[in-house]
Amino acid sequence: MQVSFYCLDDDIIQKLATCNLFYDTLNSLDIEAKQVKILETFKDRWENKIRRKRSNQELSQKDINKALKVASNLSIVSANKFNSSMNNLYFKLSDYTKKSNDKKKSIDWGEALLISYVSILNQKGNNHYFLTGDKRCLKALNNSGLSDVIESLQEKVWCLEQLILKNIEKIGFENVKNKFVPVNYCDKALKKVFSQETEQESRCTLIKYIENLRKDTGNLLNSYGNK
Repeated sequence: MQVSFYCLDDDIIQKLATCNLFYDTLNSLDIEAKQVKILETFKDRWENKIRRKRSNQELSQKDINKALKVASNLSIVSANKFNSSMNNLYFKLSDYTKKSNDKKKSIDWGEALLISYVSILNQKGNNHYFLTGDKRCLKALNNSGLSDVIESLQEKVWCLEQLILKNIEKIGFENVKNKFVPVNYCDKALKKVFSQETEQESRCTLIKYIENLRKDTGNLLNSYGNK
C-alpha cells in the first residue's frame, strides 16, 4: 500500500513554522517529514525576503529563517515533472481563475499546482492530502465546477484551524497557546481564538471557523473538527 503524502502550501508552512508548531503538527497527524511535499519555489521566495503582511505587521527575518529551516528538509513538487494530465488540470484551474475575474474567487498558481498534483494521483486510486491556509482558494475550487477534482479531494483537505485544534488535542491547549501568543501577528483568526478568556471559548471559536469554512467548501475539508 502506498504511503500517503501531504502537500503543504506556502502560507501554512510559514504560519506553523513561525508558531514553532510545524513538527508538532506532523506528530499530531502521525506522519513523518518525508511524507511532506512543498512547492519548488518556496525556498527562493523566502530567501529573496519577499514578505507578506499579517495584521499590518511584517514577518521578521527570524520568522523567515524558521520557515526556510523547515523547508530544507522537505521534498518538492515541481511543475517540470508534471505529466500531461497534471498540466491539463493546472491549465483548467488557471483558466477558471482568469474567467472568474474576481480576486475573491481565485486560485493562486501555487495552490493550483499542488491541487493538480494531488488530484490526478488521487483519481488513480491514491490517498493524498492538501494542507492550506488559503480559504479563498478552497471556496473557489468548490465553485469551479471541476467535479473530478472536487471528488478527488473530498475530505482530503486540512485548513489551519483544524491543524491547530489537532495540536491542542495532542499536546494540550496551554502548550499551543504559549507557542502562538508571542507571534500572534502571523494570523488574525488565531489571534482572536487565543484572546478568549477560557479554553472552552477558544475551542468554540476554532470550531466555529471550521464550520463556517465547511459551509462554503462542500465536502473538501477533512471530517476532523465536526461537532
